Amino acid sequence: MEGFWKFKIDKDLIGDKEEWFKGFESNDLIFVPSSWNEQNPEWDQFTGVAWYQKDFYIQKELEGKLAWIRFEGAGYKTRIWTNGNFVGEHEGAFTSFGYAIKELKFGGFNRIVVRIDNSPSIRNLPPALGLNVSAFDFFHYGGIHRPVYLEFTDKCYVEDLTIYTSSDGSLKALIDNVCEEPVSLKVSLASKDLNSIIYEETVSDVKSGRYIYKKKFSGIKPWSPEEPNLYNLIVELYLDGELKDSVYERIGFRSIKVKEGKIYVNDKPVFLKGFGRHEDYPVFGKNLPGPVLIRDFYLMKKMGANSFRTSHYPYSNMHLDMADEFGFLVILEPPLCYSGMERIADKKSIVKLFSDREYLAKAKKVIAEMIKEHKNRPSVIMYSVMNEPQSDMPEIAEVIKELSAYFNKLDPSRPTTFASNRSVKDLALGYVDVISLNFYRGWYSEWGDIDRGVEAMMADLEEIHRRHPDKPIIITEFGASAVLGLHSEPPQMWSEEYQAEFIRKYVEALSRKDYIVGLHVWNFADFRTPQTPWRTILNRKGVFTRDRQPKLSVAVLSSSFNKLEKRWRR
Repeated sequence: MEGFWKFKIDKDLIGDKEEWFKGFESNDLIFVPSSWNEQNPEWDQFTGVAWYQKDFYIQKELEGKLAWIRFEGAGYKTRIWTNGNFVGEHEGAFTSFGYAIKELKFGGFNRIVVRIDNSPSIRNLPPALGLNVSAFDFFHYGGIHRPVYLEFTDKCYVEDLTIYTSSDGSLKALIDNVCEEPVSLKVSLASKDLNSIIYEETVSDVKSGRYIYKKKFSGIKPWSPEEPNLYNLIVELYLDGELKDSVYERIGFRSIKVKEGKIYVNDKPVFLKGFGRHEDYPVFGKNLPGPVLIRDFYLMKKMGANSFRTSHYPYSNMHLDMADEFGFLVILEPPLCYSGMERIADKKSIVKLFSDREYLAKAKKVIAEMIKEHKNRPSVIMYSVMNEPQSDMPEIAEVIKELSAYFNKLDPSRPTTFASNRSVKDLALGYVDVISLNFYRGWYSEWGDIDRGVEAMMADLEEIHRRHPDKPIIITEFGASAVLGLHSEPPQMWSEEYQAEFIRKYVEALSRKDYIVGLHVWNFADFRTPQTPWRTILNRKGVFTRDRQPKLSVAVLSSSFNKLEKRWRR
């Protein structure tokens, strides 16, 4: 349903009372998918309720099918109506959701109305008090950010598909089907381009519910950063010999484990080189269009990167499709970001929020949604529980312990981590499989003195490694802001030279330590933030500008990553 929709801001919150869900009049248009903010300067700083409307035609031939409306990301809160009938509601802007639609006109036009509310709240994921007062350092966009589409299925259909693979060719598929009668399931393994069928098998008399399929294939090429070999697992559902549904899932055969201070992919130790990223682009807002993603992945590859974290929310399907395709190792993170929590709440209020079982249930719900959406991706090798929590507080550390166990319960095949900025004071580092640390010594502290900042960071790292000698450590954030075109000799803060020198010295110092198994620069590209005294519209820690033009640090980092690759392989 990509295209132009009717749009209406509801500043006075009259839409519900006036029943706009049945249809409304407006001369404003908006493009979907994309955030509303930068599509019109008058909407840029708006937070609150806005309404979307689109009329669409459904052909008569689809009558008798089950109809579903699917959103890949919208919000923060979304309510949906079709033809004036309430369909469903969802909280959270970064995970997919969908609902069955009961009352549609086949062979005629239908109307969908969507109510989006992106009002900030301390109980949101992530929390905020206002557009410019938040616990997170990225802009709080509103709207239907990601694709929306209608899906039609038979009354017998595949409801879900969970796939586990190993680099030795082993496959386990949990196939959930819905049908009132026993069905046959045809399971096929096909090449990436679907030109050839490698293996196929039909299982008969499968009852509604879960069927577990296991198979070990010979001659399979594993998926890895160097060779991201992909296949298609095809599940077809037949009733009385007639095809009722089919699901095509792109998969890779790979293994992941953490052992003795290293991360192994396919039983080989890997070093994660890359970035923290954001989904942020001029006019599109929280939607990264396809051409931008293509450019990003070629730029990262050219620099020698092989990894990124989905800071600080799960990224779009297109984004992670590119990770599968290009062989990037992804740390998948839910929208649990608490970097600036002390700016919006005191310690007592923070403990109260994290102790609230209803709030934790909401966090678990978004974690479950994220895992369900991306569980079959070979690129996703690790889960980050959250970003920069107040984990020097015992109560918060216990929440991290609980959520890490919840990740392991839902998906035991991947290790867990969380991105900490509490250094030696952190009380939760022992509750996850991999330690991830964010350091800005030489920027937010020891400012103007990179050498002193590096020295302080390395001292903290030695102490953390002493306490947790068997855990691998990733530096998930380090960097300095640079304004494009601002130069200084000697390097001074905010200049391109200072950023380049900061990154070079960090990489040189950190790469000497065997217990460091990954370096993620913050950030790949400049991105929009709330308005604050310490930001100039954008967070300028990107090595590229917001429109993907390089700063001096790109050449420096490319050289450092390539040297690191040679050293690591030795």
